[in-house]
Amino acid sequence: MLRRLYVRADYTLLALVLALSVFGTFLVASATRHVLTPEGISSSQKLAVQIVSMLIGLGLMVLIMSVDYSKLLSLAPAIMGLCLFLLVITLVVGHAIRGSTRWISLGPVHLQASEFAKLAVILLLAFYLSLRAEDAELSKPRILLHTLGLTAAPALLILLQPDLGTPLVLFFIWLVVSFALGARPLHLGAALAAGVLLFAVAWHTNILRPHQKVRIVAFINPDADPWGAGWQLRQSLIAIGSGHFLGQGLFQGSQSNLAFIPDQETDFIFAVVGEELGFFGSLVLVGLLAAIIFRCYVAAVEAKDTAGRVLAVGVAAMLSLQLVVNIGMVLGMMPVKGLPLPFVSYGGSATLTNFLAIGLVESVYMRRHKIAF
Repeated sequence: MLRRLYVRADYTLLALVLALSVFGTFLVASATRHVLTPEGISSSQKLAVQIVSMLIGLGLMVLIMSVDYSKLLSLAPAIMGLCLFLLVITLVVGHAIRGSTRWISLGPVHLQASEFAKLAVILLLAFYLSLRAEDAELSKPRILLHTLGLTAAPALLILLQPDLGTPLVLFFIWLVVSFALGARPLHLGAALAAGVLLFAVAWHTNILRPHQKVRIVAFINPDADPWGAGWQLRQSLIAIGSGHFLGQGLFQGSQSNLAFIPDQETDFIFAVVGEELGFFGSLVLVGLLAAIIFRCYVAAVEAKDTAGRVLAVGVAAMLSLQLVVNIGMVLGMMPVKGLPLPFVSYGGSATLTNFLAIGLVESVYMRRHKIAF
């Protein structure tokens, strides 16, 4: 039975994911060549973590593919409960870096629960909406409020870390899923307006931390503090500008080799792409990610039920926003949010989350039509 199912897998999607992951591994190797973290982790250790995470992720992806996604939905409440527990634990005993408590230290491993919360939200939305698949009022305000509440629970805990980027991803997932299921633009517009209002309140009541406000100010005017808050963006733009069309060559970037760009192996790895592989290499990377997102939407269109559509659309939304925000902040078009570039940025939790997400999409695609045995 599994053999016949695997014949129906989206091998184009699998090939794209594998190609981008290998591409990303070389970029992480380049970005960490001469970087030693405050924790004393060497470049070889970081590369080893990335490779091991990728291999484990591939195994988990294949495992998830083999399981009918409808059977996974029953686990969604328990998975969300576990994520909420880990998010609370993170706030209590988490490992703080640069003012944010986002990691649980397990010996040499740092677990970032907020990454897995993205999948937990997608699964829970699919579970909740599948129970109402025959309900003609899926797009009604009552359903929208219920699903928004399910999304808000982990988002609020993540905001306390503090982390603005991941709650933004969770809200975008909810927004796209709601739109895909027929929510009225007026209702979604009201939700967006409420979000903007809440942000304004957070700014004026000092709920936003000082370093978060500094990032936004640096985005508006990076030249106001070129040696402080504006340093990262200025160095990123210098690196990208020096790459021209074909780049300086892999492992040959001056800005990346001298480690002038903070977080160049994580949030700002696209600057390394621009410097070493130029506009052409950047275009290839964006093209690979865009193709992956497109294949996720194809799976959503061909899904046999509401749950499958929600899963595939949710994953596509997650990857889409991270692509746009990550590249946007590296180019100075958006404030720095701390969102990784999918399948490219260094990070074990993010890598595992991405592969698990593709496993869910493949599970939906493989079961897009009922098979007789």
